[in-house]
Amino acid sequence: WPYIQFANNDEALKSMLAGVIRRQMMCINIDPYANAFLDPHDPNPDHQWMSDKTDMKLALHERKYEIDSLCYPLRLAYEYWKVTGDASIFDEEWLKAMENILKTFKEQQRKENNGPYKFQRNTERQLDTMNNNGLGNPVNPVGLIVSCFRPSDDATTLQFLIPSNFFAVTSLRKAAEILTAVNKDEATAQQCIDLANEVEGALQKYATYNHPKYGTIYAYEVDGFGNQYLMDDANVPSLLAMAYLGDVDVNDPIYQNTRNFVWSKDNPYFFTGSAG
Repeated sequence: WPYIQFANNDEALKSMLAGVIRRQMMCINIDPYANAFLDPHDPNPDHQWMSDKTDMKLALHERKYEIDSLCYPLRLAYEYWKVTGDASIFDEEWLKAMENILKTFKEQQRKENNGPYKFQRNTERQLDTMNNNGLGNPVNPVGLIVSCFRPSDDATTLQFLIPSNFFAVTSLRKAAEILTAVNKDEATAQQCIDLANEVEGALQKYATYNHPKYGTIYAYEVDGFGNQYLMDDANVPSLLAMAYLGDVDVNDPIYQNTRNFVWSKDNPYFFTGSAG
């Protein structure tokens, strides 16, 4: 991401960035539920997690489904296009990736059923596997998108991960702009807009908590049944990083209240000291 600003002055760098974006779209099309892939040219690939109880493939290193795995490639592609004007990356692979992203997000709204994804691992670490026969804790289908894992690769407790749902909204709108301007694919662009609007509306209803000390703040995770988990994780997207990613306005009073909570001992994972 920091290198994009230099792309117009360095053809090799620009080519590398385009290649990264193409590779990411290819990986999404291999499996949109995966979070880590193997080098196809590696003669000794690391199949450490092939025994995980999920639909593993030889091309995968790990298959922990996270919303942000599908958002970061959209963010990168959008910024690259805006800075360089190079639309060559928005080819058939890109269009197929967008279909897979939309399909996955809609499946993980879990409106009709739980979708095709399950994950279990034989481990002594609770956050490296999912309960409920690999489905995770139940959610109420209110329009939000399930993220089975956090950006840290830890399993979510309540599966509507709020920072990642905010990230999905902005990423889908960026994708819609590309699909309209470059691909002239109004139908897919409209699907992105409709889904973004639906998730945004659900966030307005379910993402906040009236804290007795900090006022209205964003919860880290919710389940749509009224349960909320108040914490933050240092990995991005996080509650703290939502303004950095451009998902909320830095001056949004709810975000500012949330910052005050995150930077306090009321956040169970807040740490301060000489070593951190």
